[in-house]
Order: sequence, then C-alpha cells, then structure tokens
Amino acid sequence: MISSKLKTLFFIGLSSLIFGCTPNVISSDPGQPSVETNDRQDGQSDTPLARVQYKLAAKYQGEPQHYHLLKAARLAIAEQDYLLALAISENLKLSPYPKIQAQNKLILLQAYIATEQQQNLQLLLKNTELEQVDVDDRAAFLWFSSQYFSQEQRHLAASRNLLLLADYANSQADFPQYMALLWQNLTALTDSQLLTLQTKPNRASSSWLALADLSRRHIGQPAQLQAAYADWQRRNPWMAKTEAMPEAVQQLLLLQPFQPRKIAVLLPLKGQFRQHALAIQYGILAAASQTNTSQIVFIDSEQSPEQLLLQLTSEQTDFVIGPLLKNQVDAISQLEQWTWPTLFLNSQDLAIPSRPNQFFFALSMEDEAQQTALLFQQKDYQQPVVISAANNISLRMQQQFAQSWQQLGHPAPQLYQFNDKSDLEALINQLLETGQSNARVKQIDNLVSDKMHSDTHSRLDIDAIYLIADPVQTQLFKPFVDVSVNETAPKLPIYASSRSHSTSLDRTEQRDLNGLTFTEMPWMLPLKTNPALRDEYQQLFQSQDESLQRLFAMGFDAYRLIGSLRQQQQLTSIVFPGLTGQLRLHANGSIVRQLSWARYHNNRLIAVQEP
Repeated sequence: MISSKLKTLFFIGLSSLIFGCTPNVISSDPGQPSVETNDRQDGQSDTPLARVQYKLAAKYQGEPQHYHLLKAARLAIAEQDYLLALAISENLKLSPYPKIQAQNKLILLQAYIATEQQQNLQLLLKNTELEQVDVDDRAAFLWFSSQYFSQEQRHLAASRNLLLLADYANSQADFPQYMALLWQNLTALTDSQLLTLQTKPNRASSSWLALADLSRRHIGQPAQLQAAYADWQRRNPWMAKTEAMPEAVQQLLLLQPFQPRKIAVLLPLKGQFRQHALAIQYGILAAASQTNTSQIVFIDSEQSPEQLLLQLTSEQTDFVIGPLLKNQVDAISQLEQWTWPTLFLNSQDLAIPSRPNQFFFALSMEDEAQQTALLFQQKDYQQPVVISAANNISLRMQQQFAQSWQQLGHPAPQLYQFNDKSDLEALINQLLETGQSNARVKQIDNLVSDKMHSDTHSRLDIDAIYLIADPVQTQLFKPFVDVSVNETAPKLPIYASSRSHSTSLDRTEQRDLNGLTFTEMPWMLPLKTNPALRDEYQQLFQSQDESLQRLFAMGFDAYRLIGSLRQQQQLTSIVFPGLTGQLRLHANGSIVRQLSWARYHNNRLIAVQEP
C-alpha cells in the first residue's frame, strides 16, 4: 500500500509538468503523435522506457502531450512502475480531452489494482459505464475488473462482467483463463444471483447460464447430469467441446458421487434432545421421499462408540449422518475403526486433524459474522461498530466478526456489549455521543435568555453498525438509534444476524425495524420457501417452533448434501443451494454456509441482493 503522503508529494511534482504546457514540438496528428524512438541520451541507457517517454512528453503541449503521457503510463504498467502509472493516470483524470479520459480508464484501473487503492477502485468501478472506456480497451477493462471482483468474492459482479466479455470475438484467445474464471464465479453464485443474470442475456451468456443451472440441478446424479449435458451440447453447438471446457467442468462430469444403498442416521432419539432429533429426522425423511434411492435406518446415538460400531456393521451401512451432540462427534470422529464416510451434524474440533471422507455440518452462527465482515469490506465501510448482547453465542459472533475484519486487512473494530435495556440506552448515548451534544445544548441555553431550538448531533465517523441480539433486544435498539441520529446526518446502516429475526413479528413490530438488514437461512424467509415442503412441515409440527424449523431444514439439507460432497471436495467453488443457505465445502471438511439477505422495508420483509 502506498502512503498517502508520498503519493500526494509525487502527484504535486508531476502536475507541474503535466499541466505546465511548454510550447515546443507539436505532433501534426494528435490522434497519432509522432514519437522519437531514440530518446535516450548518453548516460541514460538504463533508464526505463516509461521514464524516457514521460520526459519526452515535456516537449509537447495540449492534447499531444497527454497522448505521450498515456503512452508513458502504459509503458509504466508493463514495466511494473506502478507508482509512475498511478500518478500520471490520476492527473489525466482532469484532462479536458474526452478521448484521453476514455483511454485513461484502463490505466487507472490497472494502477489502482496494482497499488491496492481500494476506495478509488470502488469509486472507479461504481461510476464508470463501459461506454466511457475507449472501445479498444473495453475487453481488457472487463477482464481486469472481473479478476478484481473475483478476488474480493464479489462473484455476481465478476460473472456479469465476464459474461459481457463473451461478446468480444477474441476474448478466449486474449485471456486464456477466461472460461475457467467465468465457471469459477458462476458456480459460486446463489440461485437468486444466477437468476438475476438471465435478464436479456446474449447467446454465449445464455449457454453458460444454462450449463451452470443444470450442473447444480443434477449434482450428485451422474446419469441425469450426463444426459442433461449431452442435451446442452446439442442445443449449443457453438460452445467449446468438452475437452476444451474448463477442467472443473470436465471433473464435474467424471466424478462419481457417494451413492449409498443404506444410510444410518445417528440421533439422540431419547432424552432432552428428542424433539431436536425428531425435527432433523423428519427433515431427512422429507428429502428422502423426493428421491427414494437409499434405505435409511435411524439409530439412537446415546450408546457407547463400541455399540455403535457393532450396530453399523451389522446393518451393512454405506454412509452415516450424525451424530448431533458435540461430545459424540469428537469421540467418534477419531476412532480408527470408523471407516464409513460420515456427515457429522456438528462442528469439528479444529485442534484435531480431519480424516478422509469426514464432513461437518453445523448451523454455525460464526458463518454469519464472517459473511457480514466480508459484506462490509465489499461496501467499503471503514469504521464499523459491533454491538452484541452479553451472552456466549453473541460474544462468539462478535469475536468472529472482529477476527474476520482484521484478516481482511482492517484495524480492530469497536466492540460493545450490553446486558439489559438500561445498558443499551447508555451504550447508544455513549456510542453516538448524543449525551455530549445534549449537554452542550443545555449549556448554551443557560447562557442566553431566549431558548434555542437545536437538533441533537451524533458522531459521523461511524459508517455501519452490526447488531448481534435477539428479536426483543433488536426492537428496542433499532428505534432508539433512529431517534438518536441527527436527521441531517447520513443514514446509518444497521445490520443484524438471524438471531434478530422472528417469523412471528406483526406489522407494527416490523415497522419499528424498517431499514434493518440481516442474514437468514432461506427456509426462514417467506419469500424463498418451498410451498409444498412448507405444507408438509406444518402437518408434522403444529407449534411452528423456530428452532425446530431450523433443524428440519438442516436434516433436509444433510440428506441432499450426500450426493454433492465428493464433487465439492474436488471443486471447491461449487455451491450447493440448500434450505439452510448456500453451502460450500471447506478444505478441512466443514460445510460453510452463506445465508440470504433480507431487509424490513415499508413495514414488510423483502429480499435483498447484496454483492
């Protein structure tokens, strides 16, 4: 990262040259300025070409000078003299010549990426339409911006640009990694994101989107996948042959998934966790009823490991789901005799190395905190504040956010905790410094005879709040922040986790939460539910307990995940669309969830498409 002080001094020095035009040699054709090829003087034979070209620009004025500076900036990019390229291109942003500005866009993009100018990058990409880029640079602009978006895990933006790049005839020849990068990003999209790309796609885009759709619809079903792919080839003869497709596509077609004849499910079928086990059991049965490909046997996990080993062997088990309880997961996962491929329904002990074909699926709240930290990075927030209830789960999420935020290259965020309503009120006054503002207003009132009308002033350095609290605490927090922030100040975005969401909120309670954005599993959002499956669930559980709803969705996903696990082992970008979220397999065998985004708006809940 280049220091702002150094960059400013360098820009000042360059500006005196760039915009201090000296009457001298002027090209007869501004579009193709004449350039001397032998500009090096004695003692300058080792001077980089970009520096030579930069000095040559001093001989010109007006538009020809700017063309020479553009050439110097391009050479600087090629020679990796990124500071020179950055300084020249920053100054050329002020050029009065539209053609210069159009040709400068690509150089600016490359210089910003190379020098990690995150804020400038965000602004450039947000404010630049492709038509503003020189026509000869548009393909490269799309390519470099796609690489940046992909690195930032902004898969939708990367996919959109790469699909636009498909319109350019030489895109695959000019950018050999084009198809691989496109496929990597398409497979990482959520279902809703993939759907947004299907608005007026061109022929090539339609083909790629159809391939991405069939790959996720038939994952874990090799026969159906092969048939769907063969049909896709017939319908899209202009696409590359299989052997020329990205390696990830070829592997997807060749890998054989787990296809167990008999699945054993280990759950605590007796005792205090029986209701939880029942919800998972019904979820598994609901998923199995849609395929009828495996026999399922449910086994009480409240047995010794030795007893479970004997029972699984006698049942001739091919695959195991469970157990659910953490102590049982830790004990069983380390048994040498445990050779069955297993999807454990809890997190793994990271201090213990994972073994082959062991997978860990938990409704981890830490996933939500990590996802929110990444979103804040993508939105270029600089001063987020994390406020959490003072309980174990909320504090764990707060620490996970802080850790993820710092891993993204930011300083530690401000962290606050509260125990009750009075704590919360005092915390907000402290956080927004509204108490100090009110004190100043009172002090002024005491000094003047006529009372003054003054609005409360609040801090402006905070640019986002992440709240980790239950629904009741959230309903207290959100309106209190709204009335504490000055009406003339920028709107302070407030984000929350699924802990803040309840399906039982009425319209009045939803009104109090207007503007709140939060993460939630798709199953818990009425906008995304499967109506037939929802009806089936309501017949099984009349009470609609929210914790049981989540476990039902977990059981449903656990069964359906079996068919995709082997592919996800080899192709790490693949996302499985589940009821509990978009599910990706980490290299250590853990299932990582990406949840949906929703927001309260106009007294109702709406889906939000975040980057």
